[in-house]
Amino acid sequence: MSDTKASRARRSLDIPFILFSLFMLAVFFTGGSSWSDEPHLILLRPLAFVVAAIGLWSLRLQHIRQFWAVWLIFGLAALLTASHLVPLPYDVWSNLPGRQVIVDIDKAVGLGQISRPLSMSPDETLNSLLSLSVPFAVLVLASQFDGLRQRRALGVVLLLSFTSAAVGLLQATGADIVHYSRQATQDVAGLFVNRNHQAALLALIFPMAAVAISAGVGMGLPRKIEAFAGASMCLVAVPLVLVTGSRTGLLVAGVSLVLVFAFGLLPLARVAIRPWARYSAAFASVGALVWATIWASRDVAFMRLEDQTEDLRWPVWQSILDMLPHYLPWGTGVGSYVEAYQVLEPDSLLRPTFSNHAHNELLEILFTAGIPGAALVLLAFVFLAAAVWRGLRVSGDAALLKRLGILVIILLAIASISDYPVRTPILSAVFVLAAIWTSASQSLFQKSGQQ
Repeated sequence: MSDTKASRARRSLDIPFILFSLFMLAVFFTGGSSWSDEPHLILLRPLAFVVAAIGLWSLRLQHIRQFWAVWLIFGLAALLTASHLVPLPYDVWSNLPGRQVIVDIDKAVGLGQISRPLSMSPDETLNSLLSLSVPFAVLVLASQFDGLRQRRALGVVLLLSFTSAAVGLLQATGADIVHYSRQATQDVAGLFVNRNHQAALLALIFPMAAVAISAGVGMGLPRKIEAFAGASMCLVAVPLVLVTGSRTGLLVAGVSLVLVFAFGLLPLARVAIRPWARYSAAFASVGALVWATIWASRDVAFMRLEDQTEDLRWPVWQSILDMLPHYLPWGTGVGSYVEAYQVLEPDSLLRPTFSNHAHNELLEILFTAGIPGAALVLLAFVFLAAAVWRGLRVSGDAALLKRLGILVIILLAIASISDYPVRTPILSAVFVLAAIWTSASQSLFQKSGQQ
């Protein structure tokens, strides 16, 4: 009787994982763009709400308690975003810093003293709130995973990440594969609209593949096959980072390779020599194929790396710093960067195109979410620092996923210094999963190693 109950429990645990796997498949093929008017979001966001609702049915208080830090940060972020949509009396919102231009417009069109929210662009703030549906669905499902399913979730993400890399490989050979209307035909962007986001994901393949090589992903395959697959993914990812032409991606990939060994994700002493020698011919074949791709597209790749058009980021950052006193302490409203920036945009920076993001997440959060947003980032940093302190003091397979989560967050934070990768549904989902791994107790992963 007890065996029957145990088997039923295992099957019930598989439901969230199967749902997670199918949802992540949908996310990777529809969530490569951060634009609010992207048609793919018409399918993805309703699906995220449905998945979250199904996941909430089996969610228990102990699941939330185990990952309380992630739930706290996510809840505060959602609450802060929602608070920017609450209508405020005229006497309150009109006296907020930087709102005089809205007051003048209301007077000019005869709207009178109406109520408005804190956000200077409520539609975009609502879009930001809805964008949390994808990471929320992942949070609800991944919080219910035991150690074995956490490792299998890594396998799912790694496989889908390699799928994006494979699409990028085809694009590098000249295949006309454009997944989004805004994606340039010459971009090696994989399943993303932006090559910088593709490069960030490629950089994450190295630590994820290292854990697959060292500890496996719990999919029931022989360890030699998992190690071979992980090593092959790394061989493909290395040159593709260069082909994307992303300078930020190249930096993040370099840091990733260094930290893989610094964090002990790939202990060389544990990697047997004979299997590596046995597959050396296969590795050489894969490497030759990939480098042939690099050689075929070398001019385009290096041209992108030498492109100086992105140097506009520096004057944009300076202009944002000049605007901060005009909008602090409350900010312009989450998601309202474009509209609020254009109010005070310097004439010297006017171009046929517009600045869609600050390309620096810390600056944009401070600009739009003000001091409360900065305080939330600081709190998240404190939690991360505590996780690093605990994660680097433990050893063995039980610590690998925890360290992997820390490393993924660090790499995405570095990429966010000059870009906005986590604003894409794909990388926001990966980010939340990494946060789950980071905050999980060691006992969860020890159980994983025992199964």
